[in-house]
Amino acid sequence: MNFGKTLANLLIANRENAYRESLPAIQDVDNRYDLLTPFELGTFTQKDKALRTRKQIYTKWQLMQTDPQIAEALSLHVTAALGGHETTGDMIFITPSQKVRGKGSRTKDLREKVEREAKRLTPILNRNAYSLCRQAIGYGDSYARIYLDKKGVADLVNTDFTAPPLILPFEQGGRTIGFFALDGEKLAQPIAKLDITQILRMKMARIEYVPQVNLLDWQDERQIGYDVRLDMPIVPSLVGGSFLYPVESAWDDAMKSLTGLNNQQIADSVKQAFLTINMEGMPPNQREKYKDGLIKTLQNYRNQIQEAFNGGEALYGTKYHILPTWGDKQTIQPIGDLAQRTAPLSSETLMINLRRISGGLGLDLSLIGWADMLAGGLGDGASFHTSAQIMRRSMLIRQALIDAFNQLMSLHWGIKYNEYFYDGDYPWQFDFYSDQSAAATEALNNKQTRMNTVALMAQSLSALREVGLKKQSVMAILEGIGGLDPDQAEPIALELTQGGQEIGMENGQNNAMHTPNDEPIDDMSDDDTDDENDGEY
Repeated sequence: MNFGKTLANLLIANRENAYRESLPAIQDVDNRYDLLTPFELGTFTQKDKALRTRKQIYTKWQLMQTDPQIAEALSLHVTAALGGHETTGDMIFITPSQKVRGKGSRTKDLREKVEREAKRLTPILNRNAYSLCRQAIGYGDSYARIYLDKKGVADLVNTDFTAPPLILPFEQGGRTIGFFALDGEKLAQPIAKLDITQILRMKMARIEYVPQVNLLDWQDERQIGYDVRLDMPIVPSLVGGSFLYPVESAWDDAMKSLTGLNNQQIADSVKQAFLTINMEGMPPNQREKYKDGLIKTLQNYRNQIQEAFNGGEALYGTKYHILPTWGDKQTIQPIGDLAQRTAPLSSETLMINLRRISGGLGLDLSLIGWADMLAGGLGDGASFHTSAQIMRRSMLIRQALIDAFNQLMSLHWGIKYNEYFYDGDYPWQFDFYSDQSAAATEALNNKQTRMNTVALMAQSLSALREVGLKKQSVMAILEGIGGLDPDQAEPIALELTQGGQEIGMENGQNNAMHTPNDEPIDDMSDDDTDDENDGEY
């Protein structure tokens, strides 16, 4: 019976393996799907998200950044991502990576080179880091002009001439190969063609898809079907990566609400009154003269008020206006302002739209001009330290900035030392001084919580050892109450019930774990010629 079950299991396993090996290819799909699938792929063009040109998109984002709340929100994200030294104000530092901190001659040479070049490039990077990040999260890309000499990178300049709307990057399979640059926003100006050694590009991750019109619709832009990157066509890079795209509609609604409130406030401040005059029995000519005189009197009254606003003589005297009447004739009776408001204006619609903007940008309203609502900011913590939205965007900013600076550092290193490193194999690394950021605060809080847990566990284990329970009892307490896994609780219980006594022995007795003659273990050789234990370098 057992042999039969074993044979059946083998047959089933072989059949399953054969099924896995005979997986059909995509070419085996029915050819009729070739005609139907194009109508199912993609999305329909929405009225609110119509296709726009590159210039239209950048114009919209540039207009949004003129809003003081939007500008402050973007600046706060950059500050949260980069931080800053409290004395020097430096935001980014170049240090040797972990791979070159060994004792071999190669690692020592690379480490000294990194430290030497850090002194030259760190000031250049810090001068441009903030502006690059600020423009990158606003437009999705930011650029800086690279100036080289025989010693590598001489300077990095980010000015109005490197504004994102003026530079068009070209890509081949997602890799930037060069740029078209316009010298000022004049169509008559010539286009400068620059390569990647002349322009540094900070490219934000394309998280949201931005509907846009391709510049060259007639070109073969099929890219996903190529297996080799060099065979792919060179096409202009699409616009994207900006923090502003998800809040475009919310910003439009907020501006409409704000405009409506402002217009209504101005309209309410304009006072009007309707007057009725009894002109019964008055000749027609006298009616016209009386009406013209009344209009002139009211105009003089308005001029007196304007003169009073300007500090004129109207403040120091009384102006009399005489209106003659006969009996009950020519009696003026005011009806009142027909546009007088009976209910106060409501800003609730505006606040809802502003909350949508702040939520889309990952900031609290108290940080971007509404400090009366909540406490927050760099001084007393609040959401700037605890917001997961700020931390998530800080990671995106850092990744894009580090990628750009790695390219710049590789260019500098190649010119000066004629050496090249693959991505992820650099002997340098970029560090941020950002203890005031949400990411650093979260990491420090996690470390503090873990260390507190370790201290509390040590006290509990010491108490268990003093009680003198048996191994099974200690394991039951550690698993049931302490929440430890069995493979964690068993060695701890064994150490408390057996090896714990040896730990507390007096000096001079044998120790089960260490002996007085133990020497520290060092797997790094002091011989400069021995690089076997120094990693790749």
